[in-house]
Amino acid sequence: MITLMTLAPLAAAILILAMPAQRARFTALLGALVSFTLTSWMLLQFDGNLIEVKHQWIPDLDINYHVGLDATNALVLFLAALLAPIVVCISWKHSDRPKTYFALLSIQFTGLFGTFTALNFFHWFIYWELALVPAFFLIKLFGKSEDRHKAAINFFLFTVLGSVAMLLGFLFLYQNTESFNFIELPEKIKSVEMNSLIFVAILAGLWVKVPLAPLHIWQAPAYAAAPTPVVILLTGVMSKMGVYGFLRLIVPIFPEQLRQHSEMLLGIALLTILWGAFLALRQTDLKKILAFSSLNHVAYCVLGIGALGIAANELKVDAHELVKQGIILQMFAHGLSAAGLFYLVGLLEQRTGIRNRDEFGGLCSVTPRFAAMFYSLTFCSLGLPFLAGFAAEFLIFSGSFALAPKMTALATLGLLATAVFLLTMLQRVFTGPINEKYQSMPDLTRNEILILTPIMILVIWAGTYPKTWLSFSQITP
Repeated sequence: MITLMTLAPLAAAILILAMPAQRARFTALLGALVSFTLTSWMLLQFDGNLIEVKHQWIPDLDINYHVGLDATNALVLFLAALLAPIVVCISWKHSDRPKTYFALLSIQFTGLFGTFTALNFFHWFIYWELALVPAFFLIKLFGKSEDRHKAAINFFLFTVLGSVAMLLGFLFLYQNTESFNFIELPEKIKSVEMNSLIFVAILAGLWVKVPLAPLHIWQAPAYAAAPTPVVILLTGVMSKMGVYGFLRLIVPIFPEQLRQHSEMLLGIALLTILWGAFLALRQTDLKKILAFSSLNHVAYCVLGIGALGIAANELKVDAHELVKQGIILQMFAHGLSAAGLFYLVGLLEQRTGIRNRDEFGGLCSVTPRFAAMFYSLTFCSLGLPFLAGFAAEFLIFSGSFALAPKMTALATLGLLATAVFLLTMLQRVFTGPINEKYQSMPDLTRNEILILTPIMILVIWAGTYPKTWLSFSQITP
C-alpha cells in the first residue's frame, strides 16, 4: 500500500504525457486523491509501531527496497498527501502547457512521498533528488516573475550542492558500517569510530534544504518567483524535508555528534529565528514577508533538534519527548498555515495584479470572508491559543526550555518580532481607509472556500484537541 501511495502520482504523470491536454488536470487530481486516500487509510490503521515493506534489491551492497510508516513520518506524510490534491485544485484553471505542468506536479508528489517513506538511503536519495528537479522546472517555466530564471538556478545550485555533500557523507558512512538501512544504522554505528566530517557533510545537506542562515538566500527569491501552487509545495512540504531529515538521520544515527554540536545547532537556529524575523520586518512584498516568516517558523523545529542533543538530568518531565512531539506538530501546523496564507496572497495578486503590502488597506469591509480566513491563518502562525501553531510552539518551548533555558529564552524574542511583522501586515492590508481601486474586489468564491476548508478544519482541530494528531508521533510501548 505504501508503494502504491507513492507511485500513484508518477503513474498519473506518465498517463498525462500520453493523453490529450484537456485531461491532464483530471488525471493529476486522480493520482493525488489515490495517494491521499491510501495515506488516510494507513493512518487509521496506524498504532505507533513501524509498518514496513522490505524486498531485496542489490544484495551485494546491502541495498533493499525498504519503505515504512512510523511515528517519525506519519504526520508529515499525511500533510504532503493532503496538500497534493489541494495544489491540483488550485491549479485547475492553469492553461499554459498543461501537460507539462501537471506532469511535473505529479512527479513532484511522488518525490515527496518517497522521501518521507523510504528507509534505505539509496532510494531515499533518489526520491530526495526527484523532488528537486520538478520544482526547478516549475519555477523556471511557469514562474510569473522576471527573476524566475535566476531564482530557479539559485534554488537548484544550492540544493544540489547540499545533496552532493550529503551523498558523500553517506558513502563514507557506508564504508564504515556497510549499511544504508536507516533502521539498522543506529546500532551499527555504535561499533565503529565515526569521523566528524561525515556528520558535517550530512548536516550541510539538511542545512540547505530547511534552510538555515546563512544558506537561506535562495529561499525568498524562489518563493517570490514561483507560481502559487508551487510555493505551497515549497513551504508546506519541501521545507519539512530538511527537518524530517534531522529527525530521521541526525537524531537516531548520530546521537553522539548531535550532543557534541548541540550548542552550535541551537546558535544557528537562534540566528535563523531572529534573522528571519528581522528580514520580514523590512519587506513590503507579501510573498517575501511570508517567505521569511517561514524561515523563522521552521527554525523553531531546529531549535528543538539542538535541544534533543542535550542530556536531561533529573527532570520531572520527558523533555526530549515534548520537543520531538512539538517538532512534528510544528511541521504539520506550519505546513497548513503557510500553505493557506500563500494561497490567499496568490488570490490577492490574481485579483489586483500586485502584492505590495502598503498598496492595500480596508479590505475587511470589502472582502470579509477573505479577511476572516487570512486573519485566522495569520493568528495560527502567531501561536494564538486554540490554533495549531500554539500547541506546537508550546511543546517545543516547554521541552527546550528545560534543556537549554538561555537559548530558548533568547528565541522567544523571535515570537515578539513575528507578532510585529505579521500584525503590521494585517493592519496595512485589512484596516484603515479602503483604496478606491479595490472597492469592487470580489470576495472568496465558493470553490475557493472549499479549498481552504480542510486546512481551516485541521488548524482548529490540532489547536483545540492536539491529542488526535500527537498520537501519530507517539511510539506504542
